[in-house]
This record gives sequence, structure tokens and C-alpha cells, in this order.
Amino acid sequence: MGRRCTVCDHPERAKIELGLARKVPSRKLAQKFDVGEAAIRRHKDGHMPPQLMASLMTAATPSEIDLDQLRQSESEGILQHLVAERGRLYNVADEAERLGDFRSAIQAHRAINDNISTTAKLLGELSTGSQTTINNNLVVAPEYLDMRNELIRALRPYPEACRAVAQVLRRYEGAEPHQTGTHQKVLEHAGG
Repeated sequence: MGRRCTVCDHPERAKIELGLARKVPSRKLAQKFDVGEAAIRRHKDGHMPPQLMASLMTAATPSEIDLDQLRQSESEGILQHLVAERGRLYNVADEAERLGDFRSAIQAHRAINDNISTTAKLLGELSTGSQTTINNNLVVAPEYLDMRNELIRALRPYPEACRAVAQVLRRYEGAEPHQTGTHQKVLEHAGG
């Protein structure tokens, strides 16, 4: 006797099947309904005849409430991915600096800033405040990053000035001291 289908026994079976009919990726359904991705594919292939798929695809279009819930769950998933990616990028930047590969470290920091920019755009719908928007736009602007790197290079021979400028930059970037360890390493290497 074979194993029972976990999707067939799932209390949200109808929603899973509707998602499959509407071509929602198995991975997303698996995450949302806490079911194995392979189980969802097996269910689709073995337990959803073409007539059922056609019937579900022609069912009523989602309501505005359904669409709002989908937007919210997708936004949360994207945000979680961006946060995880940013963590990996910080590790790459730290490792590049540890190895003395400052070109790669700068590239990783640019990728981090792109990640922050994307996150800020995603959260822009949820938060208001012109000061936050101005700071986010300033810190992620490529021109600002280039200017910041040039300032640090120009100040290498002047460690005291380098530290003072770094402090001002941190204040305008809104960075807390514990978040600037990587920047501090670059400044220390630069003679700051």
C-alpha cells in the first residue's frame, strides 16, 4: 500500500489546487502551505485530471482582497530574500577585505547598496517620510559611492582627517557604529 498524498489530506487542498491551476510555482505553494514541493508536483500530475485543471482555470477571477493578500505575501517573500542576500553580500565583502582584495570589497558594497535600494523601493509603499527617502537615495546613488571612495583614498595620508570625514559620512548615511565595522576596516587600511 502506497503513501497517502499529503496534498489530498491537506486542509487547504482547494487553495493549493487553485494555485496550481493558476500556474503559481510549486515552490511558492510549498512554502505557503507547508507541504513538500515534490508532493505538490506529484499531486498535480497524479490527482488533478485535465477537466479539474480547466474548471479551476475558468473559475471566477480573484477578488481584490485575494490580490491584496497575494501582493502582501509576495512582498514579504521578496523582502526575506533580499535580507538573506544582503547577509551573504556582507560576508563576501568581509572576506574580500580580509584577503586584501579591496576592489572586490567595493564591488560587494555596491551590490549591498543595490540590495538596500531595492529593499527601500519595496518598503516605500509601506513607509513615509521624506528624510528617510532622501538618505536612502543619497547613500545608494552611484555618484555618492564614487565620491565617498575617492574621499577615503584622498585622505589616506591624513589619518585624523580621514576619521573625521568618516564620522560625518556615517552620520549622514544613518549608520550605527556596529553597522560600520566593514567601513572602519577600509578606513583603517586606508590609514584612517
